[in-house]
Amino acid sequence: MTKNEFLSTLRESLAGNVPSDVINENISYYKDYIENNDEAESQVLEELGDPRLIARTIIDSFIAEKGPMADFYTKQAREEYSGSSRDASYDDYGEDAGEGYHHFSVKWYDKLLGIIIIIVVALLVLTLGAVAIGIFFRIILPLIVIYFIVKFIMERLT
Repeated sequence: MTKNEFLSTLRESLAGNVPSDVINENISYYKDYIENNDEAESQVLEELGDPRLIARTIIDSFIAEKGPMADFYTKQAREEYSGSSRDASYDDYGEDAGEGYHHFSVKWYDKLLGIIIIIVVALLVLTLGAVAIGIFFRIILPLIVIYFIVKFIMERLT
């Protein structure tokens, strides 16, 4: 792998996952690191390893750094990327880049919370149903039976 292939793979792996300034900062860092190292380019690239793995680490670090706002910045990055050509500069895009592209990310804890809410609502409905059935059999049904008995007796007496 050459320096250009490494940097291109790194850029492609980061594109759409982090903002363009983060991409450009990392591309610049790795370009300088490769060019200003005393070892041969091939040896430096071998030591660096897979640029996709480096990109994954950069993306994970970016998400951890931004915390709850990470989804907002990731959405912005995807909007930048969706309206771009891979060969174009990321700074060339205006506000309309990526218009119409929507990404909704559901994290595992959001899914877990949804499942817990569904279970709680189902238990609540079942509990209320059981209470309603209990009231029916303990109060309403005996009252209905008494009503019909009284009505039957009244008809016999008249």
